[in-house]
Amino acid sequence: MCAGGSETSMQAGLTVEEPPEALAELFVDSHCHPTDDPAAYTEANLDELSRRIQDSAVGKLVCMSTNARDQDLVAELASRHPSKVIPCFGWHPWFAHQISLSDPAPSKRNHYYQLFGLSDSQTDDRSDLKSELDSMWDHLPDPVSLKDVCQAIGENFERFPNALLGEVGIDRAFRIPRRAWNYDPQKTAEDTADQPRLTRLKTPQAHQMSILRAQIEVALRFKRNISLHSVQAAGLTVDLLSSLRNTDLASFGAIRLSLHSCTMDTNVVKSITKKHANVYVGFSSTINRKQILQKECLAGVDRTRALMESDHHTVRRMPACLLQATRYFADLHSLSLEAAAQQLRSNWNAFYSSTYCQDQDSDTD
Repeated sequence: MCAGGSETSMQAGLTVEEPPEALAELFVDSHCHPTDDPAAYTEANLDELSRRIQDSAVGKLVCMSTNARDQDLVAELASRHPSKVIPCFGWHPWFAHQISLSDPAPSKRNHYYQLFGLSDSQTDDRSDLKSELDSMWDHLPDPVSLKDVCQAIGENFERFPNALLGEVGIDRAFRIPRRAWNYDPQKTAEDTADQPRLTRLKTPQAHQMSILRAQIEVALRFKRNISLHSVQAAGLTVDLLSSLRNTDLASFGAIRLSLHSCTMDTNVVKSITKKHANVYVGFSSTINRKQILQKECLAGVDRTRALMESDHHTVRRMPACLLQATRYFADLHSLSLEAAAQQLRSNWNAFYSSTYCQDQDSDTD
């Protein structure tokens, strides 16, 4: 999920070009956010967005959910385009502060004040944090219980047998903005001179992990693959994967997990993919742009374990993003463009197939 929605990051230092239709048909965008396309905000319904998806030359779109707003939107797009849209359900860590671990969820004031360790009579050095929280109060939603979140994910998994869990994860860098990130072009136009400013408030790591683990438990129960967001959390991710493997190898081995637009250290990624045969590495020309320019993206990753993503929200820009990623993959492995696209499509098929050899590598902890 690209913060701010700027398209300049996609363009800087990389050629923007539309792929030939025959090539684009091979593309599987394994992580995208079309429910944040401008058409989802400016139109009365999803008809225009649906047309854009139908007209897109990209073969398949793996559409992520992130919060309370878009779970139903993803479901509707999947219902309209069953052969093109693969739905994913889950809550992004940027919205984890909106989830309460209690059931039923407490009052709005009790939830947010407890989450951030604040009180009404704050007099210590955390009083500035209280002021920041109070200043954004009207923009914060009432909390939803984790139990309800997981129940909704399970219901969507029952409704869509092809659905994945995503986008979920942990983000130790994210600070809660004074106004939530918004891709609505009308609101963006209004706020041009005053872009959302980050507060110093962060969702506690333990809270994020509780929410992530609960969602993963649903995925394991339904045997669904996972798109995992991990930012400044390499150690936590390594520990999480080891814990999942050691706790229930059969359940964890029955699914596959993609490290979404992975920016972890090369040696860490090598270690993860060696130990966990069911872990793939996602890459995009947006989030991984710097690594791509430095020829570091996917370094040391087996070519059969890479998954291409756009991580973009504007449907019309997704083909160009994916072409950039395919070109990089082709150059990295000395392949023709078509051979690279074929390899990436084969990788997706292996990741997504219902049959999977659960033969984990023999390495032990």
